[in-house]
Amino acid sequence: MKTNQAFFTIFCFAVFFSVAQEEDKYDYQASFGAHGHSSFAVVRSGSYYGMIDREGKEVLPLAYEKIYSYGEPGANWAKVQKDGLYGFIDRSGAVLIKPIYDRIYSFGEKGINWALVLKDGLYGFIDRSGKEIVPPIYSSINSFGSHGVTWAKVQREGNYGFIDRSGKEVVPAKYQRVGSFGSIGRDWAKVETNGLVGFIDRAGVEIVPPTYNAVSSFGTVINHWARVEKNGLYGFLDRAGKEVVKPSYERIYSFGSKGVSHLAMVRRNGRYGFIDKSGAEVLTPIYDKISYFDKENSNWSLVEKDGKFGFIDKSAKVVVPVAMTDLSNSFHELSNHFDSKGTHLGNVGPVKKYWVSDFVGKYALIKSKKTWQLGVIDQSFDVIVPVDYKKIMVDEKGNIHVWK
Repeated sequence: MKTNQAFFTIFCFAVFFSVAQEEDKYDYQASFGAHGHSSFAVVRSGSYYGMIDREGKEVLPLAYEKIYSYGEPGANWAKVQKDGLYGFIDRSGAVLIKPIYDRIYSFGEKGINWALVLKDGLYGFIDRSGKEIVPPIYSSINSFGSHGVTWAKVQREGNYGFIDRSGKEVVPAKYQRVGSFGSIGRDWAKVETNGLVGFIDRAGVEIVPPTYNAVSSFGTVINHWARVEKNGLYGFLDRAGKEVVKPSYERIYSFGSKGVSHLAMVRRNGRYGFIDKSGAEVLTPIYDKISYFDKENSNWSLVEKDGKFGFIDKSAKVVVPVAMTDLSNSFHELSNHFDSKGTHLGNVGPVKKYWVSDFVGKYALIKSKKTWQLGVIDQSFDVIVPVDYKKIMVDEKGNIHVWK
């Protein structure tokens, strides 16, 4: 009987000593379930954490600086930190993703059911199985669907591109800038490389290669074209991305700016002409000036070249050759040529009511101070064209041309 009592006493002491040893093994032990797993408890020894089950077995060795709660980052795992890096363990305590990342973001934050990861300052994605879908090679990754397309904009080595929802790089990261799809009046995105711009479509294809210094939005000019600039010269793209007007003009004015809706004035080498709505050059830029089409003058436009004048019609056809001289230079008082301001000039009235231009050849213009109408006098101050006209010119043969 005494032997049995002694054995029982020794057994109880051994159990007590064993339990006491187990408790002394850890500096800290959390409650079971405190970290989202009812069968595990987080324990700490020194600066390192691990996990034990209810039987006291270490299901996760004490090797981690931090152990987060299960389910915290949006997955049914626990995030762990080791040597300053992060990974995941599953619910059995097995390492699912080795701690190799500087940071792991929550699943679903970027518009897709993946988690953004950061490694050595670069970003990628892992999926919910722990697979690295997108390797950490990007300096930034935008949210999926944030640029008018289901893709995500990525940046690598200072250049931009897109990845699709499978993680594939559908637009290589080679552009200095990438705009949003549909923001330029067309279902494309503007791209820039080496300071030059072009367009890509929703398949990632370069519809318009980046060869232009600037491209406007589509619809800013006639026919929903886009204005392009190349080496300081301007032209137009149509909605298919085709060059309908090659960049060869220093300036392209708005259609209708000269009073004819189907024509746009253009300037090349400092001279002016016209293009039509098909993009064809219907009047070669050879003129120093092109005036507004005047309804009072047969809807013609006065054009000037090398100091000579002519007229074109609304089809941009020359109807009066550029061979006339405009007598409308500087005017002065007609009375300065007479002793008395009351002197009458033929039957047009007193000279004090008129101005006179300088003589060009045999002729000079007189202008009424009241009506601003023009007439012509010769060197004898005889009125040879009555003061009834808006414009008067003389051609190279000395013929006088008048317009009311």
